[in-house]
Amino acid sequence: MRALIGVFMLIFSFSFGFDTFIVGKEFKDFTSIDEKGNEVKASQIVDHKPAVIIFFAIGDQPGTFKFLPNMNKLYEKYKDKVVFMAVLLSRSNPEEVKKLKKMLPLKIPVYLGYRDAIINYGIRKVDVPLILFVDRNGLITNVIARPESTAEEIYPPEKNLQKKESIEGRISQSIKIIDRYIKEIIKE
Repeated sequence: MRALIGVFMLIFSFSFGFDTFIVGKEFKDFTSIDEKGNEVKASQIVDHKPAVIIFFAIGDQPGTFKFLPNMNKLYEKYKDKVVFMAVLLSRSNPEEVKKLKKMLPLKIPVYLGYRDAIINYGIRKVDVPLILFVDRNGLITNVIARPESTAEEIYPPEKNLQKKESIEGRISQSIKIIDRYIKEIIKE
């Protein structure tokens, strides 16, 4: 019986990662470390502005290394209208962040997020990259998990979305959806 319960819990834990019911709810604050090594609250960065918050992990292949550099175009396009936070869920330090940004390359500001970011959003490694879209009222409007993957999750779900077969196609498709979500949070 215990084995059966254990198997059920294991299946359940893989089926449901992050809290899919966060859409429409208030952004949950968390503590992070900026690229200079200063501790900051995410709410200080977002500060009632539209925001795109990307949770990621160094070891995530291909999400971090194939997907994240594609976000640079959107960052350049919207950085004056939207706050972008790339939150690395790792015990790294500012020097490691500099090396990672150069290696990817990544223009988006990186913040180190720890336990409260992970707990507040129920993030597991299999959920990253996990992208939150926050409007100026502090409400989460959309969530995308694993945008490069065939197992991508979008909330609220996109109707009639046919995922592309290649990873490059899926990334391009996700970037278009992300662009649309950004326009929605800035009311463009």
